[in-house]
Amino acid sequence: MHIHLDADDFSRMPQNLRTQLLDWVFKTKHLQFERVPANLQREIKVPAKQLHIFEIPTQEENAEHSQVRLSQLFDAGITNQGMSVRVKLKREVAKKLQRDYINGLEISVKGTIFYKGEEFDKPSPLAAKINGGAINGWEYIEVKKDDKWVRLEELRKIWRKTNG
Repeated sequence: MHIHLDADDFSRMPQNLRTQLLDWVFKTKHLQFERVPANLQREIKVPAKQLHIFEIPTQEENAEHSQVRLSQLFDAGITNQGMSVRVKLKREVAKKLQRDYINGLEISVKGTIFYKGEEFDKPSPLAAKINGGAINGWEYIEVKKDDKWVRLEELRKIWRKTNG
């Protein structure tokens, strides 16, 4: 198993979770480590030279893993206000609801999507809310563009090509 966490991931964790995770990692002898950022060295209980848990990502890796927001697609003209949006349902949810998609959503004036009074600028929280658990919204949400349903993942690729 490969888990990639960078300093930003750790900085967003609650202090107690970060401490527990770092303690667990340090006790696991078979893990391979890279480098520990200076701001986290004071939290570890063994010398930083012995633990190398972080990699410095390349520029290409940063672009590949950067957070893209729905409003960025909108600002780039890839999506437009009023475009139809649908969310694919996981198999068990689809079976329960006896349909494959939640339809009737659209791109707002800000490029976001509203669902049940809540505004979403990231697709995964919206897809998770509809499906009742963590899910990749870039793969499960589609926008009707030029009379065809297109996954947000494809639109994100277009955005990355022009903004990478």
